[in-house]
Amino acid sequence: MEKLEIINLYDKDVVLNINMASKDSRTIGLVGGHLYLTLKPSYNLHLLKARLEKVFDRKKIHELHSSFYITPYYVDVLGETKRLVDLSKGQKRISKEDFVVENEKDLQKKIKTLAKDIITSRVIKYQKIMSIPVNYQVKITNMRSSIGKNYYQKKLLTFDHNLIHYSLEIIDSVVIHELAHYFIQNHSPEFYKIVLNYMPNYRKIRKKLIMGERQ
Repeated sequence: MEKLEIINLYDKDVVLNINMASKDSRTIGLVGGHLYLTLKPSYNLHLLKARLEKVFDRKKIHELHSSFYITPYYVDVLGETKRLVDLSKGQKRISKEDFVVENEKDLQKKIKTLAKDIITSRVIKYQKIMSIPVNYQVKITNMRSSIGKNYYQKKLLTFDHNLIHYSLEIIDSVVIHELAHYFIQNHSPEFYKIVLNYMPNYRKIRKKLIMGERQ
């Protein structure tokens, strides 16, 4: 079971993505300006606050995001905030820009389907641009500790489903990064030369992702 919560750290509200489990995890994931933790249902927010402020300094905390990707009122899609219309709650569409779903279950399905369609299309585009002869399989999942991964021996690319909440430019930065691992399987200066060749402003875009900026 997952839970979203806001916690105040160093006088800043920060989003927590909490996975409930029988035991606490020692791993704290940081993806797209959001914190991901595995905690017991009986977790104590006061103790958790002290723990997180011990792990992260004030500067790092103030780079984290203060808002959710999805609320009962809106959803961020491709870097734009859209009004969420849940028909099961009697809500009505008032604009063609509204994000309309049948119910909460349909919302999660629609988000993941959209993520798969969009990210797969970007992978196909950049495989051609980068002259990569491998037709990678694309998998969308809840990664928690990273935003993308290239399993080059399996010809598989995995991406975190939350990427769909960010702009195409940010999505492309992750896609290019993972595809560049076809050529070099580490993060050496030579690797980043390849990345920067296809996205010269990569470092600026990547910083937006780290800080949770949607656009």
